[in-house]
Amino acid sequence: MRESVPDPPGLVERLRAGDPVAFEELVRTYQHRVFGVAVRMLGNAAEAEEIAQEVFLRVHRSVGEFRGEAKLSTWLYAITSRLCLNRLASAERRHPRAGADALEDVPASDTGGGLEREEVTTALRQAIAALPEERRIVVVLRDVEGLSYEEIARALDLEPGTVRSRLHRARLDLKAKLERFLP
Repeated sequence: MRESVPDPPGLVERLRAGDPVAFEELVRTYQHRVFGVAVRMLGNAAEAEEIAQEVFLRVHRSVGEFRGEAKLSTWLYAITSRLCLNRLASAERRHPRAGADALEDVPASDTGGGLEREEVTTALRQAIAALPEERRIVVVLRDVEGLSYEEIARALDLEPGTVRSRLHRARLDLKAKLERFLP
C-alpha cells in the first residue's frame, strides 16, 4: 500500500498559471498512480492508457475549476474513478475486459518471498479483478493507493460510511477467495 503523500507544493498555482513545466511535473508525479487505478478497474492496459490520457486532458482543461478543498491527487482519483466507472457501464466498450491477465502488467511491490509470494500476488490480483466495480474501486483506492476513507468518499462522492461498508464487503469477498493462502 502506498502512503498518502502530500501534493507537490505550489503545483496547483503553477498549473493555473499555465506553466507547461508544472503540467509535465503533474504527469510525471501521478501518471503511474492514475494508470494503476485504471488498469485495476478496467483489467485492460490499452483502455487504462486511454483513461489516463483523458484524465490529464481534463485536468489541463479544468484546473481553474479545482477548488482545492481536497488534495490534487484526490481530484485526480475522482476523475479517474468516474471515467473508469463510465467506461465499465458503457455498452460499447471497444475492448473486451481481459480480466486478471491484464493485471499481470501492473508492477507489484517488491516484497520478496519467491514463488509462493508470486502465487499469492497473482491470486490477489485475480480476486480484486473479480470484485464488482463499486467494491473494486474502494479496495484499489484504500488498500493499493493508500487513500483515507474521507479522501475516497470525496473522490467517489459517497458518504464515508458507504466507503467503509463497501470496503468491508470487498475484504470479506477477498478473504473468501484467498482462504487457502491464509494461515
